[in-house]
Amino acid sequence: MLPLVRHLYLHVPFCAKVCPYCAFYVHGGSAGLQRRYVAAVCKEIQRARSRYKLDLQTVYFGGGTPSMLSVDLFVAIAQALPSNQVVEFTLEVNPATVTRAKADAWKAAGVNRISLGAQSFDADYLKLLGRQHVPEDISETVRHLRETGFENINIDLMYSLPMMPEETWERTLKAALDCGPNHVSAYALTYEEDTPFYEKLKRGAWKTDEEREIRMFNITYDLLREAGFDAYEVSNFARPGFESIHNLSYWRGEDYLGIGPSPCSTVAGQRWKNFEDTEAYIVRIDREECLRTEIENLTPEIRRREKIMLGLRTREGVEIDCLGDQGDEICQLVRDKLAVVRDGRLTLTQRGRIVADSITEMFC
Repeated sequence: MLPLVRHLYLHVPFCAKVCPYCAFYVHGGSAGLQRRYVAAVCKEIQRARSRYKLDLQTVYFGGGTPSMLSVDLFVAIAQALPSNQVVEFTLEVNPATVTRAKADAWKAAGVNRISLGAQSFDADYLKLLGRQHVPEDISETVRHLRETGFENINIDLMYSLPMMPEETWERTLKAALDCGPNHVSAYALTYEEDTPFYEKLKRGAWKTDEEREIRMFNITYDLLREAGFDAYEVSNFARPGFESIHNLSYWRGEDYLGIGPSPCSTVAGQRWKNFEDTEAYIVRIDREECLRTEIENLTPEIRRREKIMLGLRTREGVEIDCLGDQGDEICQLVRDKLAVVRDGRLTLTQRGRIVADSITEMFC
């Protein structure tokens, strides 16, 4: 029997401009390169359809900037996917890249969830982040998407930016809520190696401030909770019924397939990464060569540790039986109000999520 795959991630590596904090595999791309990439992606999807049973529940187009693709290129990829009814089809969109023609094409192709890369509603911080939109573009884009019929919209935000006052972050959150999203992703800035932001931190031009980051974390939780959002994962907040099914599949340890240059896949006990070079990816597809790098066989112990690491980040928590002989540690977490035990599962409190990584190390 062919391995069953219910979740598919497709990586679009193109960006009009690479942001100085970004460590994903992204780059610019001429119209010609984009067409060659799309042709290769369609071939990889056809290859996958012969190797796996693609009974897709979720599809996620990430990047990069998938919304950069022209209508015909986007439609070509969408038509290459299996025609079964996908429950959640997410497309990452940058503000000010939406046209009526694109939005109509996305809707017609089955996209039913938009993840909008706003990052900030402060003009100065948008410039610092290298973003090409202004705050007004975000609300305008949401309005266009609503008019096209998109109901499920996520807004992506970043906090703990260099020298960012807490008041600025609070204004950004309130501005995001004014747009009426169903979901908010709020991530603390991470200084990734080999990025201009990391180099500034390394040189001492910028400094991290852990206490300020914790205060912003608490502001996020308090404001979004008051607005009716549930923190179903450390950095993800949703109104009831609007949790990301695709992302939940990652956090629950379900199998998924990555398409395109650079994404990871986990299928049938094995994990690998696609070749991280768009030109080489296209050539390998044309030659029907292997795309896999960094192949790893997932042992039961690796699976257990990942289950703990990912589960503790979510409101579902982790089964106590998965944590081993750690009764004293669990009791101490409960006494310190860092966790609760309910229905045989350990779940972190808001205080516990602040130190989630340290708690994970206790059990791994």
